[in-house]
Amino acid sequence: MEIAVTGANGFIAKNLIYNLIYNKKYNVHRITRKTSKKKIIEILKKSQIIYHFAGVNRPINKKSFKADNTGLTKLICDFLIKENLKKKIIFSSTIHVTKDDLHKRSKEKWKINVDPKYVESKKNCEKMLLDMSKKNDSKIFILRLPNIYGKWSKPNYNSVISTFCNKVANSKKITISDPGKTVNLLYIDDLIKVLKKLIINRQVKKFNIIKKFDNVKNITIKKIADIIHNFENRRNNFFTPEMSSSFNKKLYSTYISNLPKNKISYLLESHKDERGSFTEIIKTEKNGQFSYFTAKKGQIRGRHFHHSKVEKFLVLKGKAKFNLKDISDNKTINFKLDGSNPMIVESIPGYQHYIKNIGNEELIVLLWSNELFDVDNPDTFIDEKN
Repeated sequence: MEIAVTGANGFIAKNLIYNLIYNKKYNVHRITRKTSKKKIIEILKKSQIIYHFAGVNRPINKKSFKADNTGLTKLICDFLIKENLKKKIIFSSTIHVTKDDLHKRSKEKWKINVDPKYVESKKNCEKMLLDMSKKNDSKIFILRLPNIYGKWSKPNYNSVISTFCNKVANSKKITISDPGKTVNLLYIDDLIKVLKKLIINRQVKKFNIIKKFDNVKNITIKKIADIIHNFENRRNNFFTPEMSSSFNKKLYSTYISNLPKNKISYLLESHKDERGSFTEIIKTEKNGQFSYFTAKKGQIRGRHFHHSKVEKFLVLKGKAKFNLKDISDNKTINFKLDGSNPMIVESIPGYQHYIKNIGNEELIVLLWSNELFDVDNPDTFIDEKN
């Protein structure tokens, strides 16, 4: 199937293209500002589906709304009408396009939300596409989109999310003029699912307006800023943020995609002694922490017990003996662990445990604990009676 994508270097288009090009069923043709009119016509002729994303929403010159937003739409419509070509066109509009008279809205509201000339240009494009569908039976899908966020979104242009993520990731201050203002947000991957489904959509109607989307998040500007600042603070302290919320996971992916190169990696603090080393890797707010430790040949780590804490041990490299002893009756359980045969052993509350390197190479062990280490209440004790 031949598919054309206008605005191919833009945020939404780029994400769609890199979702389509790995499927051999689709041959994607990219249309950008540099594409000649002749080439555009060639692409329109052979494409069954046209994803029309080209346009600007914050141009330096307001005249660009007409040139960039309606100019290409007019070219597409005029050519398809002239050649009587029937196509499926998916057009990205905005949720701000409504039946209400634009001039009835207050200037202050527009200042906060979006430029009315941008909305007017999208509305004009919708009208051109509607008129064309009446003349050549093309199937039109108008997507009135809320704020879209995700990877490759431009800060200070596409969405407040990308702007905030970029500023925080680069240690810049966020300025919020209206903390209580709420926005509707749709994650780019959720939008891409909708766009891909439209390829096989058998909708009978010629003109379709889609303005309801699954997984739209309504949230205040201040809450967005707070969550992103929390990502930064948690990361600096080796914490992985809480990911039980789908929105938090999507927002974290967007934040990470805005990290400068010098912050993609970070050093861990390793505690070393004669036995080996111990290094904390990841801490979580509700699901404990991950660490790893090493033990030199013949060395023992542990010989303590916990009243409540539980740990999981996984030997990644080397050979070890793992010993558990019930402090109430001295009964023992032993395991032999080998990095070449992965097996997890869990500590049991009330059992003293230790791990000994019985191999000829350094022992490396991954450790998970169901709670964070608390210096004031470590729940770690030596069984001095035995």
